[in-house]
Amino acid sequence: MRKVLNILGYFNDEDIAWMTQVGTKQKILPEQYLIKKRERLTSIYLVLDGMFSVELKSGLSIAKVKSGEVLGEMSFVEEDLPSVDVKADKPSSVICIDHEFMLERFDQVPGFKARFYNAMCLCLSSRLRAVTRQLSNKQEDDLESNDLNVLDSNIDNATLRRVQIAGERFNRLLSHFS
Repeated sequence: MRKVLNILGYFNDEDIAWMTQVGTKQKILPEQYLIKKRERLTSIYLVLDGMFSVELKSGLSIAKVKSGEVLGEMSFVEEDLPSVDVKADKPSSVICIDHEFMLERFDQVPGFKARFYNAMCLCLSSRLRAVTRQLSNKQEDDLESNDLNVLDSNIDNATLRRVQIAGERFNRLLSHFS
């Protein structure tokens, strides 16, 4: 959940209102694929609830994705096909925002483009950091306690304010798409 708070913190209220206007809610059943490897995506997804597995071709699950995460952003940013499958583990729902709507918004509101890419940089950096930790064979318990210590000791007032506002924005998205 912390990730969505950081991501939405980069957007403004008008961006969130736009997302509620153009976004559509999609329900995903257990074992249903949201994203298929090498199949073109037409949307970016914000996970509202549920859980997804990110799977390799072999079916090996390499990551779990929960509420507040973004999916499909890599294919959008890179203009490339997905390299993994993403399958629902349990009943889930996502907000779908069509690529065409995103591109139109970039043209109409240049500041949105900057805010979007700032948010995606944070998202992808966070994901890369998590994979790096996973590969370094650290214990999950150590990671969680270390992450909390870093958050508690290094957070500044601007970040706290952005996270608070982002929490309110995520709640508005959840309410709108409920």
